[in-house]
Amino acid sequence: MIKKLSSSYDCFFLDKILKSFSIKNKKICIAVSGGVDSMVLLNLFLHLPIKKLGVAHCNFNLRKKESNKDELFIKKFCFEKKIECHIKRFDTFNYSKKYKLSIQMSARKLRYDWFKELLKNYSYEYLALGHHLNDSIETFFLNLIRGTGIKGLLGITKKNGKFIRPLYSFTKKEILNYANFNKIKWRIDKSNQENKYLRNKIRLVISNISSYIHNGFKKSIKLLHKENYLIEKNIINIYKKITIEKKYYPFFFWKIEYKKIKNLEPLSLYLFKLFFPYGFNNIKNLKNFFNAQSGKQLISKNYRIINNRNHWIVIKKNQLFKNKKKIYIIPNIKFNTISLPINIKFFFNIKKENIENSINMSLIDFNKIQFPLQLRTWKKGDFFFPLNMKGKKKLSKYYKEKKFSLLEKEQTWLLINGNGYIIFVIGYRLDNRFKVTKNTKKILGIKI
Repeated sequence: MIKKLSSSYDCFFLDKILKSFSIKNKKICIAVSGGVDSMVLLNLFLHLPIKKLGVAHCNFNLRKKESNKDELFIKKFCFEKKIECHIKRFDTFNYSKKYKLSIQMSARKLRYDWFKELLKNYSYEYLALGHHLNDSIETFFLNLIRGTGIKGLLGITKKNGKFIRPLYSFTKKEILNYANFNKIKWRIDKSNQENKYLRNKIRLVISNISSYIHNGFKKSIKLLHKENYLIEKNIINIYKKITIEKKYYPFFFWKIEYKKIKNLEPLSLYLFKLFFPYGFNNIKNLKNFFNAQSGKQLISKNYRIINNRNHWIVIKKNQLFKNKKKIYIIPNIKFNTISLPINIKFFFNIKKENIENSINMSLIDFNKIQFPLQLRTWKKGDFFFPLNMKGKKKLSKYYKEKKFSLLEKEQTWLLINGNGYIIFVIGYRLDNRFKVTKNTKKILGIKI
């Protein structure tokens, strides 16, 4: 597969790629559109000492006959060079309508999802993309116009997991010169010249700037990467200082000592860096949340921040909603243990004389139980008769007296009798109506 080098021009590109990427003896797939960038990348990899080379081409069916000609062009090239070729056709228009995305965002989502499948199914160690320095500069200006911080000005990354960009430090002019010098054929996508996309407008301007300005951008982006590294390192340290507890199982849970955030300067930047990954980008709302009452919450697309007295709790939004709506039916107690949604173990026919030995066990008069039982979380209007207390009490008032956070309320399960009465606020208090008395003949023990 490896061809003999034809010039020092080849060496200029290949040496730089080999110094920047550990690709010797690796299995690599190259994303090839048929344009000059990806065709130069593909030709360069024919010179490199890799173990296996593959090509991935996406036909988005956006340019009618031209899209099919691109596909045929790549198939023919791969057949001649004996390269494994993966082709995927997408119905991009319908995907865009179905998921309410722009055509560009739809194409991006479709191709990257497929690329991940290829990496997994064909054991490729890397997937190489044809992005270059001009793409970085385009991204810089695109994000600058839309409004961004340092991270948005970094341009493209040379490596992101298994995705690599071997041409990231080369300019478009250098790539075109290489293609012309080596007489590489490529397809022209006329849509790249259209002015209806902002990126295309920026691209046309950048194509006319001098190499001197390119070098300036390259230096600036390198410095921005270093500055961003220092910022991210500091954010990690702050993250550790404010975190009281964080876990991912059985559900995402992040408990924060928010008072340690209030005195940070600049506060707006820290709030953005800490909470933007969870979908919170309204800094004014986050600042106001410092003075929110306990139980109040902020909601993003996928997460909630709950003000729990001296702490903030971040949790996935749907987790709590699911618990609130979910009901588990217990048709009988022929089995000893229930594992969903919590682990509950039942003990039968406990002798009265053994009650004192029933440590950490809640005891119920079995004959007062009506099946089927239910497990659910609280809902408006719930009340019970707390054991060793007089009269009935609304569950909402009981939770308030116990100083339950909204999270604790929605994660506390209730054992419900067949007639709708609350038997047990699990882990906290039994209902007086189901307690063991001197007249009890059969005792059921419950252990969490």
